[in-house]
Amino acid sequence: MARTPVTYGPQPNGDEAGIMAPVRYIGNFHKTLPHDEFGQVIPAAFMEFSSICRQGGHSGNFERVQQGPLTAANQTTFVGSIPPAVAKLNNPQAGRAVDPSGPDPLHLEMQPAPGILSASTAAEMAELYWMASLRDATFDTWESAARADFDLAIADLDTMFRAAVADTADPGRLQPGADLPAHGELLDLRLNTLFRVGLPNEDLGPLVSQFFLQDFNYGAQRIDQTIVPYRSGQDYLTSHGDWLLAQNTGYDKFGHDYGGDNDRGEMPDPFETPPDRRHIASMRDLARFVNRDALHQAYFNAALQLLNWGVKSGPGNPYESYQRQGGFGTLGGPHLLALVSEVASRALKVVWRQKWLVHRRARPEVFGGLMQMQRGGLGGVTQNYGIPETAFGAAAERVKTATGTYFLPMAYTAGSPPHPSYGAGHACVAGACVTILKAWFRDQNLASTIDNQQPGRVPGPGKDPGDPPRILQPGAKGPTSPLGDYSGIDRSAMTVHGELNKIAANVAMGRSMGGVHWRSDNTRSLRLGERVATIMLRRLLPTLAERPVQLDYVNFDGDEVTINSNGTVAVPCDAELAEFYSRS
Repeated sequence: MARTPVTYGPQPNGDEAGIMAPVRYIGNFHKTLPHDEFGQVIPAAFMEFSSICRQGGHSGNFERVQQGPLTAANQTTFVGSIPPAVAKLNNPQAGRAVDPSGPDPLHLEMQPAPGILSASTAAEMAELYWMASLRDATFDTWESAARADFDLAIADLDTMFRAAVADTADPGRLQPGADLPAHGELLDLRLNTLFRVGLPNEDLGPLVSQFFLQDFNYGAQRIDQTIVPYRSGQDYLTSHGDWLLAQNTGYDKFGHDYGGDNDRGEMPDPFETPPDRRHIASMRDLARFVNRDALHQAYFNAALQLLNWGVKSGPGNPYESYQRQGGFGTLGGPHLLALVSEVASRALKVVWRQKWLVHRRARPEVFGGLMQMQRGGLGGVTQNYGIPETAFGAAAERVKTATGTYFLPMAYTAGSPPHPSYGAGHACVAGACVTILKAWFRDQNLASTIDNQQPGRVPGPGKDPGDPPRILQPGAKGPTSPLGDYSGIDRSAMTVHGELNKIAANVAMGRSMGGVHWRSDNTRSLRLGERVATIMLRRLLPTLAERPVQLDYVNFDGDEVTINSNGTVAVPCDAELAEFYSRS
């Protein structure tokens, strides 16, 4: 199984240099810059933008970035008045920050992203098409009513991912284990790994983590984990006018940017009517959560759940053995909750440098436009971008049949947010926060953990303190259909850390389920966040008065990591990673 490599120095994939592509900058972020009618960025505008990203300097430089619209189509697509300006670029200066507690953004790197014309990008796009076309299949139908569709997806993606792994000409290609579910060195694609990342024990149990399904206490308040879901079958940016408008302005046709997309406003109601709440039941529901979450919300909630359940700290926390002292401001509950928030902020700075100042990778919606212009064209004129024919396979044709175009059906009205794709902010924050939780809490059997009554805890509706532990099965469609019990044969093997890995994967891949991120954005940013958290803990432990302290966790590559109170990090099975941490 491939381990995630340690990268030193910026490693862009060459797309911006235009070495392999007939048309320049097709693999790069240029949302809200001016484009021609084919959605191709105006070269001079991109060159100026790229120069500002690379030069550094004060924040005012980004005020000079040219903006769309330049095309007549933009003027006629809006419903109502045209907004006075394009959507704002999302915080391009964050990656230039320094940090006294976490790693400075300059000190962490990511490997090259897959090239825009590579077999890996074609495979990643096929996965996104499958996700889009299967968004509304509730999880309880995957093995029954919808099983034939999912079997087709597995067979198609197995072929596509194998071709990606074999594409040795692409330094950013997908790797089994690091980017794809694997058993040993071999790709392991089946129903329990489809649309998952492949993290340790993530394939056990339902696709959705129990940390998304179990209600919990936030102090004296009871937190109900249901959501108001998006309406089934309602996708966006599948027409040329809507797609081009989003590329030029970052707005949907009702004048909403990403921050206000799927708004009730003047557009048709995007939510189910009546707006019955339900637990996450489909990929569209996961996409809904990650469009409106407070970014580290899922892991703050998970920390509260673990405290509710009475999960103990690891044996290296001295308060587990002290008889007359308890942790609080250090190595106690308040410390943990603060750490989960702190590491999220530091992870964002690190990944934002990768986005804006190193890679500037295009979002998947751009690639959908390239496919449409290469195969479908505009006004009878097509463009030769060099996209491999394999990209126009079963998944692409399924979408073409449903929508009439190859544009990627988006779950959000304005498509992706106005910042580059690689790395992924949600995934990096997920990796960082979950690493804190795994290092803090012991791993243990899940069934014997859930519903462990703590003093003052209020049972959920219809629950009795004596009820047996319940592992929940996602898929219920409303409040009148309570979640059932999960009774799979792997139930007894599910663990606390496995469900933490799963919620990180749920959030990361939930962004892909909405159409805004590539698989490799997610898999590699999870590892980037893991490294941010480990460096932060490495610097934290020597500042504490408690001695000795030791935190342990199994990382996303399956290797044991130990952090000691003297600030050393041991990774016995990965000498390269251990050496990296010794330099941090």
